[in-house]
Amino acid sequence: MSMFLYPLYGNWVWGGGWLAQLGANLGLGHGHVDFAGSSVVHMTGGVTALAGAIVLGPRVGKYRRDETVAAIPGHNLPMAMVGTLILAFGWFGFNTASTLNATDGRIAIVASNTLLSSSAGAIAALATAWYLSRRPDIGMACNGMLGGLVAITAPCAFVGPAAAVLIGALAGPLVFLVVALLERRVRIDDPVGAVAVHGACGAWGALALGLLADGSYGEGWNGVAGPVRGLLFGDARQFLAQLIGVVCNAIVVFALAYGFFRLLDRTMGNRVPSEVEWTGLDSLEMGSQAYPHA
Repeated sequence: MSMFLYPLYGNWVWGGGWLAQLGANLGLGHGHVDFAGSSVVHMTGGVTALAGAIVLGPRVGKYRRDETVAAIPGHNLPMAMVGTLILAFGWFGFNTASTLNATDGRIAIVASNTLLSSSAGAIAALATAWYLSRRPDIGMACNGMLGGLVAITAPCAFVGPAAAVLIGALAGPLVFLVVALLERRVRIDDPVGAVAVHGACGAWGALALGLLADGSYGEGWNGVAGPVRGLLFGDARQFLAQLIGVVCNAIVVFALAYGFFRLLDRTMGNRVPSEVEWTGLDSLEMGSQAYPHA
């Protein structure tokens, strides 16, 4: 990830690479634009997670012989909620810091959009889960909040507050639907919803910029005159540039990650024995049980 995937795609978008130059060279808006990393960081991680989950296979006991899907919950939901809030707090740092200038007044818009989208994502995911599964799933609300954060990361400086709410409100249900699709239809075991939260919502965030950027920011971005505008504000070519960046990420990152995990599987191996998986990795790797009374 650190030596190949992030530097490669990151250079294409943030380092003046060919995706950034789609505007200057081909007239596609301002090229592929990603303010703080919906595609560069999160989609890259989510697509890599998808490749890894496919090669690794499902956890022991996840899919039963009668075709039912077993729920394998985490050990501590309150701890997961605390972790979600810590992540959300940190998001204000790296989204606003992507202005690279503390005197840039756009920081306030970035921060407020980050808050609005994350809140909308949490509420929308909770409502979707409650409606479709007849129960309020707090874990899904946490992932919905993270999905809203991931989705707003690319467009946070280029959209208004109402658009930020919309982006998060669509990211929340997207998380639920992608989790259900992978788990029940495609039968890919993604224990923490990384593919849905980071992969799907990262792609949505990049595309949302191409739809909803309102022309209030981004003057001269990637060497192209004028502010960044999306499809709904008069620049269909910006959306095309965003789409090209998303498709490129899905193809290139998945291929490289899948090849890596296959190579690892053929050499060192990806899994521990099933009995170790049942008892937990803590005993094997640390010499003691993390939850001796569980």
